[in-house]
Amino acid sequence: MIERLNPFLPEFIANPYAFYSRYREEDPVHWGITSNSRLPGAWYLFRYEDVVKVFEDPRFGREARRVLSDNQAPLVPPAYKGFLSMVSNWLVFRDPPDHTRLRSLVNKVFSQRVVENIRPAIFSIADSLLDQVHARGEMDLIEEFAFPLPVMVIAALLGVDPKDRPLFRQWSMALLEASASRLTPSPEIYSRAEQATQGFIDYFTEAIAQRRAEPREDLITDLIKAQDEGDKLSEQEVLSMCIHLLTAGHETTVNLISKGMLSLLRNRDTFKILRTHPELLPGAVEELLRYDSPVQMVTRWAYEDVEIGGKLIRRGDSVGLMIGAANRDPLRFENPDVLDIKREDCRHCVFGGGIHFCIGSALARAEGQIALNVLLNRLPELRLAEQTLEWHGTIVFHGPKHLWVTFRPPTIPSAMPTPVVTSVNSD
Repeated sequence: MIERLNPFLPEFIANPYAFYSRYREEDPVHWGITSNSRLPGAWYLFRYEDVVKVFEDPRFGREARRVLSDNQAPLVPPAYKGFLSMVSNWLVFRDPPDHTRLRSLVNKVFSQRVVENIRPAIFSIADSLLDQVHARGEMDLIEEFAFPLPVMVIAALLGVDPKDRPLFRQWSMALLEASASRLTPSPEIYSRAEQATQGFIDYFTEAIAQRRAEPREDLITDLIKAQDEGDKLSEQEVLSMCIHLLTAGHETTVNLISKGMLSLLRNRDTFKILRTHPELLPGAVEELLRYDSPVQMVTRWAYEDVEIGGKLIRRGDSVGLMIGAANRDPLRFENPDVLDIKREDCRHCVFGGGIHFCIGSALARAEGQIALNVLLNRLPELRLAEQTLEWHGTIVFHGPKHLWVTFRPPTIPSAMPTPVVTSVNSD
């Protein structure tokens, strides 16, 4: 018998692909160890077909309180109720009918048009970040580029000061650390999350009040104005959406940029092809998302008894959808362990599916395309520096803490303009 999987151990997080193929072949619907010490275990699905089916199946959802008793629910100490209340109101953790209403309203303001309009600003932000490190010949790609880029972009969309990004980083990491699946979070983790929640609340409460008094052309104003057949977002919902967009909304892109470049730098032939053929960037981003997914796992709760792969998943069971394993499923992708930026069929499941398909997918794709374009064109002789990668302690938002790269500093005062790729792949 195959041993019970524990996807929260450091050795799994450091290299999940070493485990995926075995479980996908030997026990693709697997009863493993859960992050919730109050439950006996959790199901983990590894095949593409199973993962996509659950994404689209209304018998699985996000709200644990629908199927768990109080003594089974994830234990968040009562002292940290502000954090729990805020995160539980995020769109990603809501199901119909609340999800349907919220999604309809938010779709009106977070549209493809918004993404297209901000593309020139994304290029400008990416160039400005490289201007700050270009002369050094080295940088931490994450702290100095992959993190600030999406935070500055979402800050520009919301209409808040990008200079506050150190605060946003501190608060966002505290919330994600406490909300992402892990074994037995410590009181210190919850304490930091509670403090971050209050910091975000104070910050955006003031911003929302300013927009009510003096409307602007930004997402905060649009969220306040958003209406659908007489319905609109409440003050708490506007607040939660701002925090959600700034927190979970950027972490996927951080990992897309950092792990995407890591994959390219480890595959030098592919790196060279993409540098000389920027028209391949949209397809390359899709392949990089598939090849090393920035989100490796998401969780659903079974609302009814459901049979998958000959196993009975009972109402109230936790189901971990192993996105990273699904995107390397040989039954779905030919030569799945090969990075192929010319792959014709690359319908990965990084952004989920069904009603919870990622609302920020178009923005993440645009940021990934532009970030890679700028890096490839402005940093000659770009290479990985000697280092031992250290990974964040979660399999959900999966990525390294730091990624040092070296490159040849410029020999002329200014860099050549970055070629612009205007197309965006979207579903």
